[in-house]
Amino acid sequence: MYVVCERHLEKAIDEFVETYEMPPDIYLLDQVSFTSWAAPAECDFCTTHPVYLVV
Repeated sequence: MYVVCERHLEKAIDEFVETYEMPPDIYLLDQVSFTSWAAPAECDFCTTHPVYLVV
């Protein structure tokens, strides 16, 4: 699972495919919510505010 900014979306997709050998599902963070999970304040690859959830 990756939480990324727009700039790092492609990198997250590439790493996901390399690890799991299948394409990920991609969600806009502002359109999903989970009862026991809050999105991090920063992208997994930089300090920018994240936009996408890649799972």
